[in-house]
Order: sequence, then C-alpha cells, then structure tokens
Amino acid sequence: MKVVLSTLNSKFIHSSLALRYLRAYGRTRGQAYDIVEYTINMPVLDIISDLTEHEADVVGFACYIWNIDMTLHVASLIKAVKPKVKIVLGGPEVSYTARRILEAHSYIDYIVQGEGEEVFAELVARLEANQSPFEPEITGLLGRETSDDLHILASNNSALTMTADRGVTKIKGSETIAEVADLGSIPFPYDESDMVDLEHKIIYYESSRGCPFSCQYCLSGNANTVRFFPQERTFQELQWFVDHKVKQVKFVDRTFNCAKHHHLPLMQWMHDVDTNTNFHLEMEPVLMGAEEVALLSTAPKGRMQIEVGVQSTNADTLKAIRRYNDWGHICEVIAPVIKAGRTHVHMDLIVGLPHEPYERFAQSFNDVFSLTPHALQIGFLKLLQGSGLERSDEFHYVYDPKAPYEVLASHVMPYEDIRFLKHFEDVFERFYNSERLRTVFGYLGQRLIKEKASAFHYFETLTKAWLQQGLHQRKLNDRDQMAFLHAYFKAQGDVISQELLEYDCLVSFGGKVRGDELGLPKQTKELLQAGEAFWRDEALVRKYIPTYRFVEWRRIRQDYCEHTVTLGTAHILGAITEESMSAYEKAGLSKVTLIIDVKQRQTPFVRPEVVAS
Repeated sequence: MKVVLSTLNSKFIHSSLALRYLRAYGRTRGQAYDIVEYTINMPVLDIISDLTEHEADVVGFACYIWNIDMTLHVASLIKAVKPKVKIVLGGPEVSYTARRILEAHSYIDYIVQGEGEEVFAELVARLEANQSPFEPEITGLLGRETSDDLHILASNNSALTMTADRGVTKIKGSETIAEVADLGSIPFPYDESDMVDLEHKIIYYESSRGCPFSCQYCLSGNANTVRFFPQERTFQELQWFVDHKVKQVKFVDRTFNCAKHHHLPLMQWMHDVDTNTNFHLEMEPVLMGAEEVALLSTAPKGRMQIEVGVQSTNADTLKAIRRYNDWGHICEVIAPVIKAGRTHVHMDLIVGLPHEPYERFAQSFNDVFSLTPHALQIGFLKLLQGSGLERSDEFHYVYDPKAPYEVLASHVMPYEDIRFLKHFEDVFERFYNSERLRTVFGYLGQRLIKEKASAFHYFETLTKAWLQQGLHQRKLNDRDQMAFLHAYFKAQGDVISQELLEYDCLVSFGGKVRGDELGLPKQTKELLQAGEAFWRDEALVRKYIPTYRFVEWRRIRQDYCEHTVTLGTAHILGAITEESMSAYEKAGLSKVTLIIDVKQRQTPFVRPEVVAS
C-alpha cells in the first residue's frame, strides 16, 4: 500500500516536523511513507497534478490555520479524481473539530486528533490488513465507516450481518485527543536525505511536548501537561545538527524553559558547544531565573535567540486569559539579557484580548518597548477552534469565520481601532523590527525612553503620516520606504535621525540605495576628489584600516563611502568621543566627514584632512 504524507507550508523556507515524525515512527512498524511538501502560494492544480503522480492509496495532510481552507480544497479534488484514495487529516486545526469537519466534508475519510505517530501507524496497519479502523477503537481516530468497510468486516467475520446499503457512511471512532505516553519511542525525525532537501529551509525540532499553562487563546495548554524526550538522546541529536552545520535549529517546544532539570543542561550545552548554529527558543519569562539570564548573557553572540510572549501587561486581561505575568520579574530577567547584547530577544503582544481597549494596549506596548527588545511582534487575536476564548461568548467577538479566524472587534475594541492597528503593525514591522535600520531606531528608542515619551504615540503619528500619503495602497521598494522615512524625519526637524537613517541605508544596502531624497547623492568625481589624497597615502590609511592596500579606485568606492554628518551623529556612530566633540565645537566645526565601511568590518572614523603633494 502506497502512503503519501503532505502539507502546505506558508513559505518555501518552512518544513514540516510533524510529517517527519510520522515517517520515522512508521518505519518502526515496517511502514514506508513518502513526504511531499508544497506551499500555499502554489497553484492548486499543480499540487493535484504532482500528488496524483504518486499513485497513493492513502494521502495524509497536516492541517494548520494558514493552510486549512486550501488543504480542504486540494483534498476534495484528490477525492474527485481518485475516489478510492483514503484522505486522512491531522494537526491542530482539525484535532478539536474533527466531527464537525467530517460532517461538513464528505470526502474526508479519517481525522487523527492530537499526536499522530501511533494513531496513524495503527490506521495504516489496519488498512493494509483489510481490518476495520474502528473495531477495536483506535484512541484519537475519528472517521467515516462506509458500507464498503462493513463488507470487508463481513468477509472477515461470518457472524456479522450486513444491513447497510453500499455508499452509506457513519462517523465512528474515538474523540479523545491522543498523546504518545513514551516520547522516547518516537525516533529522531531527520536523516541524511533531509539535510539535502532542507539545506535552505528552517529546521524545526522539539525536546518536549505540551504546556504547563492554560492560556485561553491557545491550544497548547488544553491538556495542561508536559512530557520530555530523553535528555541524553536530545544532546546527541543537537550534536547531529551541529555536525551537519545547520544554520538554525528552531525549537517548537511551547515553553522551552518549563523545567530546570530539563532545559538548563540543554542551554549550557548550547552555550558551550563549538558551532555557528543558532538555537531559537520560546521562553516563558516568569519561569526565568539567574541561571537562564547568565547563560543568555554570556553565550557567544548569536548562539541563542529567544521569543518571549508577554501578550499584555494589563492585570484584568491576564486574569481573563488565565495568564500569570509578573511584569516586575519580566523586566528583571529580560533587561540584562538585552543589555548584554549576546542573545537576540523577540517579544510578543496580542491585539484584541479581553479588557484591553486601544489606549490600554498602548500602555502594554510602551511597557514592552521600554525594554528595547530587538523585535517587538504585534499579533492579532485569532479565535482558534477549540480554544477557551472561542468557546466563550463573554467578550462579544466579531471575527472572520474562515481560518485564521482573526478578530475584527471585541467588547472594548471596535473594528476601526483594530483596522488602524493593522496599519500600525505594518509600519512598525517595516521600520523598527527591520534588521536594516537598527542604528536609527536603536537611537530613537533610547531617546523616547530617556524623554519618558510614549513610543506608541510616536509610531502612531508615523503611521498616520504613512496613511495620509496613501502608502498603504502602494507596493513600495526599499528606496521608496527609506525616502518616506527620511522626509518624515526632516519634517520633524530630527537631523540626527535623518543622518543615522543615511548611515543605515549605506551599510544595509551596500551603498547601492542612494539619491538626493535619501540625503545620499551619488558619489560624483567632484565628491570623490576631496578624499583622494587620503586614500593614496597607504601608511596613513593603515592607521585606520590595518589591512589596507591601494589597488584600484573601484574597489575603494565599492567598500567605503565618505559621508558628512553633524557632530552628534558622529558621536553616536562611535567616530568621535565627547572630548573630541568639544574640541571640534571650540574650533567652530559643526560637521565632520566620515569614512563608512559598508560591510561593517570596522567602526566609522573621521577622514583626516590631507594636503595633496
């Protein structure tokens, strides 16, 4: 029997850990499954064409909020052209609504609810043996028993009396969410072939399953339990990733740091191992202590990055969603990690939670912003099917009934506010969260905090300017976006931000994004002549660039830019000290010309004045 496992990833760089777990466990039962992955951006008919080439008897789909509608469409067409193929769904998007989906979609044969390794393998074994998947019942499997299935049973059981007509179906089975009791029974999901297939994709991994919390917007804590993979095995598997020079291992553990006996040894291993691999961890800040802070603050730069879900700092909101944040403790453990600069910190907020109107959300935003995380992600509440908030009618939610079930209004947040915050999130994501504009927004963040100004209202004003120019209705390239920001800073009279943006443009785009509207005129011959004497003096240049050797002008102009800025900007960029700034001011100078390495191999420095001989 031919079994194919598939899913529709949201992007090409994503991959499915779930399918590889199913394949690995199936091998322990002597079963072989093929894995074929697509994306939601591919044409449906292309997916159908490719899937049907496999001539499968069973096709299983992993279902999530980003792919459920398209998956159902694909499944319906597969059944239409290959009616004998058994269609099996699994994943979080169908685990809590299995009966509803089976009733609404007659082309679905079976749904695996919860962890699918044991359930799916047993289903395949029964189908291969022409045995009923429902007698005896398989925990976690709900499906459609057809009259054809009953005829199979009759052929294996002479005592069974046939009363149903062919074509009649009945939904049968278990509606229990399955869990694998011994995670050690599931083999490592990757093999050598995956390292070729996934070379340019994100590698997902987990060391535990479940969550100790019961957040009402989430499904992970429904069982309120956590189980761990064997720790020694986890060390070996992480070493396998390191040996294969995997760029990033993204842990999907819902709360990586939920048990010190488990996560501290793993973090210490990541801290100490000799590798360029980055490890992405979802951390619960309330459970972090001095040990975690020390490891994250002293690890090699870029070794670990953490995602911290705050969601809200409003006590009433947190109580309603059964989340128990301690904001003082969060500040105590996260601030030193950010300050140390060794670990990338990503923090999350959610728009649309109970009891959090627009201005109270602004306060949550300002609270989190005050820590100056490397990224502040603004998400929008989704009423996941089977979550506590989805089952409640207390908060008068208006939401899209189609996946991903995003909230449009609540008892305290009208649609107009959520609509504006969608634009706010877009602008904030483009600029503050952009890796390309770290210098200017790092400066702005510190300035807003020092001045005790509302960061939310700063970006609110920026968003309004964006909307007034109708930029939300246009497709913009990098140059367009930088030009908008440069003009905005100019209108605000914010010279330092203008110049720091110019610096970010030079180093982020390799000096290739230029123009008068960006304060970066093209390097004409006249502009270049001013620094010619400096670049020809190799001994002098080597005082600033030790490896310098004059080869050709083209190479110099590719790697370095000469840019004039005010003293304040030069100081922020580390080109002059406070003492030298005072000396420049006493000499009546307000600006200096910097040499900027667009590859950021060294700090910008002031170009010395050289008299050509």
